[in-house]
Amino acid sequence: MFNKNELLQIGLIEMIKKDFLKYLKSASKYKDDFRKILAELVKFPTVAYRDTEGISDCANSLESYLKSYGYDAKQYPTAEDQAPVVYGEKNVGAKKTLLFYHHYDVQPEGNHDLWDSSPWELTERDGRLYGRGTCDDKGEFVISLLAMKLLEDSLGKLPVNVKFVLEGEEEAGSENLPKFTTKHPELLKSDGCVWEGAILFPEGDDLEKYVTPGYLVCGLKENAYFEITTKDPPFFPRTDVHSGSAAFTPNAAWSLVWALSTLKDSKENILIDGFNELVIEPLEEDIEVIREHGTEFEENFKKDYELDSLLLNRTGLDLNVTLSLKPSLSICGLKSGFQGEGSKTIVPAKAMAKVDFRLVPNLTVEKVHELLLKHFAKHGIDYLDIKLMPGYDPAKTSVNHPYVKLNRKIAKEILAPQPVYTIPIAYGSGPAYLFTEHTALCMAGNDASGLNGHAPNENIPINCILPSIAFNAVIAQYLAKE
Repeated sequence: MFNKNELLQIGLIEMIKKDFLKYLKSASKYKDDFRKILAELVKFPTVAYRDTEGISDCANSLESYLKSYGYDAKQYPTAEDQAPVVYGEKNVGAKKTLLFYHHYDVQPEGNHDLWDSSPWELTERDGRLYGRGTCDDKGEFVISLLAMKLLEDSLGKLPVNVKFVLEGEEEAGSENLPKFTTKHPELLKSDGCVWEGAILFPEGDDLEKYVTPGYLVCGLKENAYFEITTKDPPFFPRTDVHSGSAAFTPNAAWSLVWALSTLKDSKENILIDGFNELVIEPLEEDIEVIREHGTEFEENFKKDYELDSLLLNRTGLDLNVTLSLKPSLSICGLKSGFQGEGSKTIVPAKAMAKVDFRLVPNLTVEKVHELLLKHFAKHGIDYLDIKLMPGYDPAKTSVNHPYVKLNRKIAKEILAPQPVYTIPIAYGSGPAYLFTEHTALCMAGNDASGLNGHAPNENIPINCILPSIAFNAVIAQYLAKE
């Protein structure tokens, strides 16, 4: 027998699926709108700090679309000649407010020869829509916008107040976004935030069938990124030197390698004094949800990258705890000396490395910068220039927050029989730390392959559009019921 609360929960679950299927059917009315709006946005090159005109035109277009859908919208300048924040709000007097965060800047398109069609023209082939920004993050914005339109049309009135925050520098470190968030914190206040979209990827033409597990992401790691460069004379020669003089010429490449080797050992232990003391022990509630994870991620990762095993043979709980709740340090790039074909016998006069830390709560960009400088000083390494690049502090919403629980309930019902895993902190980074003081955060959806988000031929599968619109509509509707 079920008690009253259990019966209410059973009824709620049945309603979630029923409403999702209803909205899935209704969403077909907005397919043409999706293509039209996304085509308009994709045509604007919006690489931050490069495409000033494209950024401006895209921001104007976003503001115009928000206004045409009934939102009070305006642009908030951040810094001179930099991308504005486009903000939209529809206050219907509801008790609950749902916030959508998206970004309209994109990754550089790279070599056009590697694209099968123009990165700045929406192109359909093989069941996908191609173009820069289609899946990261212009396409997701259009889905969010149309989901609220569907809900409004279906119910006659939105059941929640809706806010949109659209920034134009996410792919470049969101350097100027704090100018907006610190000046206008009231615009971020909400009962939940859909972060860069809630997207569902079905299997084939059956829009109710899913073959990959669902996920709920409750936070993002920090990204502290440094460019480490050897200094000029008198530390190293003014130019490359014949390697016959290697026995008595300071070698910038070797010196940089030796300096980097002091940061981490072969067991992935970070060796910077004071660093590990700042790492907070994982919460038991986070460990509990990670214990539910399967091995799909690691198996797919090994298959995708053609690996027999992962670093240190990590697997299962150890892998997932490390990935979500422990910091990491990576050398992202190295540059020194001769890089051409054949041989050139020299002692390099210059060397540079790009290094990034992925950090968890209590470790910040400023703290790591300070510790890194102290570490090199302690080791007598005075021949390096350390440049801190724009980065992000960590962000986290409790895995037991009501908004996260709501997303979990909805995702489990829609994606059944696939499991839904909760990820306390994703290994990626973003400006979520600017929002979590004002709202709960959750990214919901399931996995898909072949999206090429930061690569040539970026795309969004056509079959994900309608279920994703319906998914967002259900999240908004049931947030109003909480």
